[in-house]
Amino acid sequence: MSEIEQVTLSMDGFEVNSYVVHAPEGDIIVDAGAEPEKILGATRAPMAAILVTHGHADHVNALEFVRRETGAPIYMHPADAEGKVMGYEPLEDGQALDLAGLGIRVLHTPGHSPGSVTFVVGHDQIVGDLILPGSVGRTDIPGSSWEEIEESIRRVMPLWEEETCLYAGHGPVLTAIEELRANPYLPPGLS
Repeated sequence: MSEIEQVTLSMDGFEVNSYVVHAPEGDIIVDAGAEPEKILGATRAPMAAILVTHGHADHVNALEFVRRETGAPIYMHPADAEGKVMGYEPLEDGQALDLAGLGIRVLHTPGHSPGSVTFVVGHDQIVGDLILPGSVGRTDIPGSSWEEIEESIRRVMPLWEEETCLYAGHGPVLTAIEELRANPYLPPGLS
């Protein structure tokens, strides 16, 4: 059994989420963007890994500090890691990770950034900035694409179940059911 704990961080007055997955045999940090001491304070067990949903600064600024403190390997998609992170484990679409006794499936979900990924943990998804409360990640910045983000959302939506929670990069933890009802940016025809 695992638990996903949201850690809300402040980066220059801007809120960003990190998550600590409390897995059976250790903890996994997802997105070390800011306030590394606060992230590490949420951990309860030895660190098994640090996962990155995408390489934007607000999701990776505290990465090196957290790696130094924990010695945990970093897992990141190569399209977002190049030139930003040294010595990482590359993530691939469809990859199955077995970390700390927990199975995590990796889906490459570009659109907000070329190397954005979604982590599927049981019936839940850690989506980074793919889906935000009532919205989706920005597609007006370099490396982003509305067509790709729409296609990526169409990949993750069929996996949603009634109890699926979406752990977004910003804002509260979402429920897939509520986003299907209220998010005008989700592609039509899948609800």
